[in-house]
Amino acid sequence: MSRVNKYRGIYIHVHPQNEHLNGTWIYGYLSDENYINSLDLEGEFLVDKDTVGQYIGVDNKNGKEVYEGDIVRQYADCTELGKNLYLFYVVEWSEEYCAFVGREICSNETYLMPDLKDIEVIGNVYENADLLKEVER
Repeated sequence: MSRVNKYRGIYIHVHPQNEHLNGTWIYGYLSDENYINSLDLEGEFLVDKDTVGQYIGVDNKNGKEVYEGDIVRQYADCTELGKNLYLFYVVEWSEEYCAFVGREICSNETYLMPDLKDIEVIGNVYENADLLKEVER
C-alpha cells in the first residue's frame, strides 16, 4: 500500500484568467505552504494557507475523501442506554499520536478513530463553521 500525499486549499484570486476559481477548492500536492500544484488544472495555484489540509488516506462511508479540517459524524449504537446518537468530530493532525485524530466537538476530547470507514463528512471548519456551533448545542 502506498501513501497518498494529497492536499487541498481554497484558491485565492491572483490572475484574471483564473478568476472563475476564486473561492473554490484546489486539490493536488503541496509545493509551498500556500501553493498547490494541481494535476487536474495543470498548474500551481495560490491558496489560503489557513485552509490547507492533507488527505488522511481514507474515504468516508459515501466514498468522499476525508481531509484535515473536515467535520465528520459517526453513528454510535447505544442500545444498552436505550438510544442511538451521532458523535461529531473535527479531523486534525496530532503531534502526540503522530496520526490523524478526531477532536470531539462537544467535549473537545481527542480520539484515535479506528473505524474511519463508517464516518460521514458533513462539512469543514472553513466553509461550515456554523455547524460547529449547531453541534455544540
